[in-house]
Amino acid sequence: MGNIVVAQRLEPSEEAPVLLGALPREAARRSGRHLAVEAAGTALTYEELDARVDAIAALLAGLLGTGRREVVAVSSVLGADFPAVYYAVARAGHIVAPVNPFLPPPVWQGLLGSVGAAAVVLSADVRAKVGPALSAVPSLRAVVTFDELPHTTEDAYESVPSGPDDIAAIMFTSGSTGRPKGVALTHRNLLTGARQIGAAHGVGADAVVLNALPLYHPMHLNAAVTAGATQLLAAGPDPLGAVRLARERRATHFYALPFQLAGLAEHPEPEALALPDVRLVGTGGLPLPPATADRLTASFGAPLVQGYGLTETAGLAHSAGAAGAPEGSVGPALPEAATRIVDLTTREPVTDGGLGEIEISGPHVALGYVSPDGEGRLAVRPAAGPDGWFATGDAGRLSPEGDLYVLDRVVDLYHHAGALVSPGRVERRLAAHPAVRECAVLGLPAPGTDGPLLTTAFVAVRDGAEATWEERLTAGEGPEAERVHRVVPVGALPRLPNGKLDKAALRELGARTAEAAVSA
Repeated sequence: MGNIVVAQRLEPSEEAPVLLGALPREAARRSGRHLAVEAAGTALTYEELDARVDAIAALLAGLLGTGRREVVAVSSVLGADFPAVYYAVARAGHIVAPVNPFLPPPVWQGLLGSVGAAAVVLSADVRAKVGPALSAVPSLRAVVTFDELPHTTEDAYESVPSGPDDIAAIMFTSGSTGRPKGVALTHRNLLTGARQIGAAHGVGADAVVLNALPLYHPMHLNAAVTAGATQLLAAGPDPLGAVRLARERRATHFYALPFQLAGLAEHPEPEALALPDVRLVGTGGLPLPPATADRLTASFGAPLVQGYGLTETAGLAHSAGAAGAPEGSVGPALPEAATRIVDLTTREPVTDGGLGEIEISGPHVALGYVSPDGEGRLAVRPAAGPDGWFATGDAGRLSPEGDLYVLDRVVDLYHHAGALVSPGRVERRLAAHPAVRECAVLGLPAPGTDGPLLTTAFVAVRDGAEATWEERLTAGEGPEAERVHRVVPVGALPRLPNGKLDKAALRELGARTAEAAVSA
């Protein structure tokens, strides 16, 4: 099948907001006293959230004015402050740019400088860490901490007029394959993404969404506020504590990163993970091994859904619902989205279910990549091509039924012995071995040479693994090109602040161990 154009359409009501800053006001109008968000002892109803958005919008208008749309960076800490600031920036007519609070000061400086940020709102501890670096951002005029923000205002703030195709937010890519890029998302992009996730995952006004992610991702925030759902935020390093909170508060949805879920899968008492009221456990970013996903599904008593999306798709692009997806798949395209696979060389659509680059089209695809022009205004380089298709840089295939199988980044594919090797396929085979706790595969040259590329597996083993585990992993299973040529034992795989694999660190580790092998 060459491409999937999803016939299902999202049908928002005539009253549905078309601007980001209007989402909490509409939720307050429908169900003002309903709990909107709760975190670390702070709870806000939708009425209270909307009032706080008004107060912060008025503050931002006073600091920055309303005659020119400015970029306001916000630390995306998982707490009750972030939603109020996020929507307030949009309501004041400015552009919100969430920033990972765990990034080092030079990266903060580079990101804010790359988009010409005029203001930043962050927690006091993050300000103490990055403050000196921010002083070197020439465009920055205001630095505000969360505890300096107002909570109420006497009058409702009248939103600054915007259009649905104006830029509402700038999201930064993770930088896992290069320097982070600022991605311009319009009001239409973000609201479409929110409705897509709500429809796919069944997030309605009765939902109680437990968010255990390290950061506050706007796609989950927008989906919940669009539906008028309750969000419970479980910040901190203990995913088991998040499970207990979800059970106590009868959460209907539970979201966590793959590495958090992989840790839960190792819990010696599976019954401690039971979530009797949860309808769906959602994750994404990296695929979980099928055996791990099956264990978690059995322990949670709820389907584990692995979605696929990018910064440039305003959240998810593919995801199954509670009915689940075929093993190894991220499910079908979301409503109003389209996906196709193109040949890596000819760029023509692949029509036989073969491997190629994933391309996506639809109203959720970002406007483009931003940078300030010579006068400090934002210039945008389109994300999609002239034909409307966005090349994701990911390799995968589509089943005849339209389920997507994501295998690798295109840049991680390599040739060995004349055959194209998929590291992801090798990883899935290795992950099935009982000794393997987690693993990653890269094509790296042999020690002391510049090539050819050999299949190199970085492996963290379980406690008590048999002594012959390494020998068994390098046994000649699968095609010759996919045979593991070299194993690098690790205590744990290195990760970026967002939980993704730090492949640069793996390559460096591979080079160091290769040098040690040569010198020995």
